[in-house]
Amino acid sequence: MKRLKLIFASLAVLFCLTPALVPATVYADTDPFKTVCQQGGAGSAPCTTTGNDPISGRNGILYKVSRILALIAAVGAVIVIIIGGFFYITSGGDASKASNAKRAILGAVIGLVVIALSQAFIAFVINAVQ
Repeated sequence: MKRLKLIFASLAVLFCLTPALVPATVYADTDPFKTVCQQGGAGSAPCTTTGNDPISGRNGILYKVSRILALIAAVGAVIVIIIGGFFYITSGGDASKASNAKRAILGAVIGLVVIALSQAFIAFVINAVQ
């Protein structure tokens, strides 16, 4: 069990560091309205929209970080469900092993529900503030 925790922790660190290894030029021009606003379309609705905070806005860094963390947690929960299912299948009729596997699966499913609800709550708050 300690080896599994070590493997999951290593994978989590790997997934967290992967976006840092991607060159910044990949994300340099993600605003589709940038060229329109620079070419004289400054009176159009996308150019005059306010409330697009780069830190806490709809496309802000906090929202993106929360999405990445939720994705990592969801992948971890799915892996726990798979491992719990494997332990349940291989319990061999041992009630304690089957019970532990069921608890792992139930905890992972509850975790997925909490992740989904937290993402919905974050999106609601960001839309309400904007």
